[in-house]
Parts: sequence; C-alpha cells; structure tokens
Amino acid sequence: MGLKLPRLISDGMILQQKKKVHIWGWDEPGRDVIVSFLGEEYVTVTDEEGCFSLYLGEYMPGGPYSMHIWDNTGEEKIIDDIMVGDVFICAGQSNMELPMERVKDKYPEEIKNCTNPAIRTFKITEHTNYHGPLSNHLTGEWKSAQDSTILSFSATAYFFAEQIYRMTKVPVGLINASLGGSRIESWMGRDMLAGYDDFLALADKYADDAFVEGQLKQNQKIANDWHGNLDKNDIGLKENWISEDVPTDDWEEIDIPFFFKDTKLSGFIGSVWFRRIFTVSDKLAGKRARVWLGTIVDSDSVYVNGKWIGQTDYQYPPRKYTVPEGLLREGENTIVIRVKCENGQGRFTPGKEYAIWNEEERVSLAGKWKYRIGAACEQIGENDFVNWKPTGLYNGMMAPCHPYTIAGILWYQGEANSWNPDNYFDLTKRMVEGYRAKWQDDSLPYIYVQLPNFCSDIYDIARDGKGGQWAQFREVQRSIQAIEGTRMVVAIDLGEDNDLHPVGKKDVGFRLAMQVASMLCGLEVECSGPQIREVKTQCTNKEQGEYVITLVCEECTGGMYAFSREKGKFVDDIEVIDETGNSYRVKVTLEENKIILNCGGILEKPLAVRYCYSNTNKGALIYNRAGFPMSPFVIRL
Repeated sequence: MGLKLPRLISDGMILQQKKKVHIWGWDEPGRDVIVSFLGEEYVTVTDEEGCFSLYLGEYMPGGPYSMHIWDNTGEEKIIDDIMVGDVFICAGQSNMELPMERVKDKYPEEIKNCTNPAIRTFKITEHTNYHGPLSNHLTGEWKSAQDSTILSFSATAYFFAEQIYRMTKVPVGLINASLGGSRIESWMGRDMLAGYDDFLALADKYADDAFVEGQLKQNQKIANDWHGNLDKNDIGLKENWISEDVPTDDWEEIDIPFFFKDTKLSGFIGSVWFRRIFTVSDKLAGKRARVWLGTIVDSDSVYVNGKWIGQTDYQYPPRKYTVPEGLLREGENTIVIRVKCENGQGRFTPGKEYAIWNEEERVSLAGKWKYRIGAACEQIGENDFVNWKPTGLYNGMMAPCHPYTIAGILWYQGEANSWNPDNYFDLTKRMVEGYRAKWQDDSLPYIYVQLPNFCSDIYDIARDGKGGQWAQFREVQRSIQAIEGTRMVVAIDLGEDNDLHPVGKKDVGFRLAMQVASMLCGLEVECSGPQIREVKTQCTNKEQGEYVITLVCEECTGGMYAFSREKGKFVDDIEVIDETGNSYRVKVTLEENKIILNCGGILEKPLAVRYCYSNTNKGALIYNRAGFPMSPFVIRL
C-alpha cells in the first residue's frame, strides 16, 4: 500500500487553531511514521490494519507552512501552503450548496475583489454509500479564494468566511459537504438513527448495489421514454417552429410571466411553444447580449432569430442565457421558447425579470406573447432520488471528515424535511450529539439557519398539492436553540417569496459570521434579533373581552423598529389565539423593549401569540437597532 494520506490532509489545507491537530493515514502494518511540523517531530506506529493516528500541538493562526511526513522505509509526503486558522463544516442542502456562480450578477464587485489566500474551501462532490462510513473522501482538494475558483464556492459559506476573516484576520477553512434536496436523515449515521426503524430499513434496502443500479437505470429510462415520446409527437419540432418564418394567426395570446394554473393551460402536461417579436436599437444590434427569463417549470430551450442560445433541464436555476455577437439585428427580432411541463405545475415565475439587455440597452420581454401546444402527454414517472436516503450522504461525505479537527458546524437545511416537522427536533438533537461524539468534542458549536420567507405553494410539485409546513417547521427550528452550544440565524427577511433559492447569500453569511464572532471569537458584537423575555397579559374590559398583551424583549438595546422593503409598513403578522382556537389580528405598538398588543374585541381568553406563523410575512418585520430581525414564534400565554 505504501504511505497514504486522506484527501483532507493535502496542499493548501487549513489546520484548526488552538486545538490539538489530528493527523492520520495509512501505511504498511508495523511501520514507524514521523510527522514534522513547525520544528517539532511526532512519531507513531501503524497498527495491524495499516492505520496510523497522532495529535500534534496547538497552534496560533498563521502560515503558510509545510509539513513533512515519512516512514522508516524512506517513503515521504510533503504538504505545502498550510495555514492555521478556523475550520468549519458547511453542510445541508441546496441553499448551502448554491455556488457563487448563481449569485454573480448580484455581487459582481465581491467576486471581482475575492482574492484571499486565507480563505479556502474543500468541496466534497456528491457521493453516497449505504454499506457503512468511508474512511476517505473520493473527491476534494483545497482551493483558495481567487477569480479562477470563487464561482464554485458555496455562496453562503464564502460570505461567512469573508466577514469573519475581516473581523478576526484569522484564516478560514470551509469543508463543504452539502447536496440539494437532501434530508437531515441522509446526513446521519446508523447509530444516530437508532429506533427509527423505517429509516434503517430504507438504508438497508439501498445497501443492495444491484437494487440501486436498477433504480438508476429505471430513472434514466423513465426520463428518456418521456422526453423521447414527447419530442416524437411535438408538431412544433416537426414543423420547425424554431424558425422565424412561422405564421402565428392560429396561436393564442398570453401575458408572461404567469402560472399555468391561472389560464387555459391549467394542469397541462407536455410541450408548449412561446413566441414574441421584440425590437432593439443599434445599441443592441450585432452585439453580445444577455437574456433573462426568470425561472420556468419544468425545462426550456430558447432560440433567438432561429438560433439556439441555451436550455435548462430542470425548474430551479435562473434562466440566464447569452446571445452571441452578430445575431441580433436593428429593428424586429424573434425569440422562441419551448417549455416542457412534466407534472402539470407549469409557470413563468412572476416577480422575476424577463429581458434582453446589455450595458447600453434593456428591452423588456414581459407582456404579450403568442403560444401554441406542441404535444400533450401523461405525467412523467416518479424519479427515485437514491442519494437522499438515510445514512447515504453521511457515510459517503460526512463520516470521512470526523478525524479532521474543526472549530464548528454551519448548517443550512430543512426545506426537504418541512413536510414532517414533528420529528425534526429529535433528529437534530441526535445528529448534533452524534457529530460531537465523532469529533470527540461535547461542546462543538452548531450554528444553523432558520428557513426564510417563501410562498411554498410554488414548491408543491410532486407533493400531491401539499405545501411544506414552513411556519410550524420554523418554530421547531427555534426550539433547537435549547440544545446547548447551538445558535440560530434568523432569515425570515432574506428569502424570496417566488424562489426556493434566494440569491441574498451575503446577508446569510454575515449573520452566521456574527454568531460565530460572538460564540467562538470572544467578540462583543450584536448577533441576533429581539428575544422575548417576559409576557404580561391584562384584561382591560372583561365584558367586551378586551385584552392588552405586552411582550417584554431583550437583545434590543436602543429599542425596536418595523421595516419592510417591499411589503406593508405596519406589523401585520402578529395574531392572538383564544381558548376556542380562533385567531385575531391585533394592533401592534413598539415601545423601546416592549411589543404591545391591543386585542380589542376578543371574546374569549387569549391562550397564545403567534408572529409570522405563515409561509411568508405580509407586512413589516420587527428588528432591533443592530438590524437583526426577530424570529417567528409561537408563545403560550
């Protein structure tokens, strides 16, 4: 076998400061292994299975350094460009995975000025294993932040690192183990899921490699057959509706953007063609341009003046395409979009920008379009997401991280578990305790992001029309703070009601960084919004059932204020629940550290107060003077 190191111990790595640094690897059994770092040598012997493990000293931030590892046969490894700083596991689903590539249009200056050798990421490519924990990653290498690498960084993790580095000047290492759509149980080991027999049975089922291979082949067959049959029957392909010279007298008219459910296309499954003639001036004619088409469900192919300019094969990414030089002409041009709808939930997402533009001219593509059905068909068969099953991502991606010394865990996940909030607290507690045991650190910090605002009816696809219970789920997430050593980032103001993947990741990263600065770095900084310390209920008119409820808050030095960029200017998202179960909107007054609720006209005794107990807020939100929002909550009176 010879001397071998895990992928994490490699050029460019960041070692954890102020903790004993763990170094491990493999060699022939019985060999001496020596590690030399910063003038000290450490010696160990490989065990009968050829594994070695040793702990170096505790180091202060700095670098770059080199490490020399060799055995008594003379075989050696030299690891260069090592920094010492803080290392964080960045885990979860798509909003943690979402790369800087997806937010580059929002943060062009940040990307342009990103070069920082003290910020580094180790991205683990999606991989599952249902047979047990792997000892080494199959993929991954350390990369520093620079223009050639930054677009592949997790946006949330990068902005966290950039902010915490600015505050501490300590190098930051990001180990990114995340996957879109993944559930919390995917990131948990069998020992953490003890008693969840249904999860363990599912993990056992997918431990059959032949079964998994069959599922993957079936997935591919379902997709190939559905798309193949649709393409074969699409008269738009047969008659070349891509061409500019297509008569549209018998085409219908529609306004884009729109939900199919609100039109004659309600419930439609198949392909629909959309056409529009748009006019450009000499500022766009002949020049390279960009086309933005919001998001489209489910997939699309786009053509300008009869030429293909791009396509997207699933619903979530923003449609941002490039028109090459020489294609646009001054005056009238034609754009054609072929949309495939797989499940009867088609849409051009409202609230997004639809335009063709460059720096000199922007032409709106919202408004009247012509459309015609190319072919109708049956709903596509269900896809088996084999990588989302219990234990798979833990074994394949997370478990090999455990030997690496870290500062803490950053977690952004929950959308995929929002349909079953009841067990999420228990699963989180088991995972946190399980991770702490594996890292041999009972106080390992766990900082997580609460779900943001979002109109989850947009996300009903393949869920039998049932939206995720986001309000109830956020309340479960709020309760997780009861687990010692955890901190929550509130993001109720950082979502986009029309997008599961909001691009405002800089603010999420900032709030994560402020929590870490307070919790780990010993900095006296504001890091959270107002917290309710005391509740006072006063009946002002028993006959009329009138009450005043006062919520006394902390974490609000200097008072509180209501704010919303786009929604109502008043706090309209607080309601009182009485003993009959009826809910009442109330008049809200903010007074220094108090939220005063005037409940005039409630006939029964109030039992609970709820704030933002819905998928998204309707009015202004409550902030402290440091600019951190109050978390949605449910409080029993």
